[in-house]
Amino acid sequence: MKGRRITVLAALAATLAVTLVLAIVPSVLAEATQIRTPLSFILTPTRCPNLQVTVEGSGDSFIVTNERIDKNGIHHIIMNNLVTGSATDSDGANYGFNYHNHASFEIPPSGFPFQVALTDHFNLNGQGKANHLHVGFVARLTFTGPSDPPIVEVVNERGNPMGCDGI
Repeated sequence: MKGRRITVLAALAATLAVTLVLAIVPSVLAEATQIRTPLSFILTPTRCPNLQVTVEGSGDSFIVTNERIDKNGIHHIIMNNLVTGSATDSDGANYGFNYHNHASFEIPPSGFPFQVALTDHFNLNGQGKANHLHVGFVARLTFTGPSDPPIVEVVNERGNPMGCDGI
């Protein structure tokens, strides 16, 4: 899977990992953060061949990140992003959508190598021609060093998540 989405997620994971490796505290530490932001998207038939119409949507993103460092110095990070909202297609039909991404990191005290497990899905439901668009994937990314590209292993894939995932 060589799509823009996995590249963006890999870059985000690498940046987060390097930042966290530099900031590791040797004691046991736990922290949770929550971020809410509005977002919007446009899906076109060119980007997503499953569609016959252009779909524009907006919603609210809620990201919860839980971090802890265990007694062995392993940094555990769990990130969940839930986005819900509404969309309208170029024919005027209305939709509801939901998106969820779950990322799990376990970073050793040495920093590398480490893996990131990703589960991602996007669902669009309504009465128009884009009804029942359901895409997603499960993947593992292995980072062997701070400047090495990740090794990507796609565990499974549903639909065309690289082109048809609105988020």
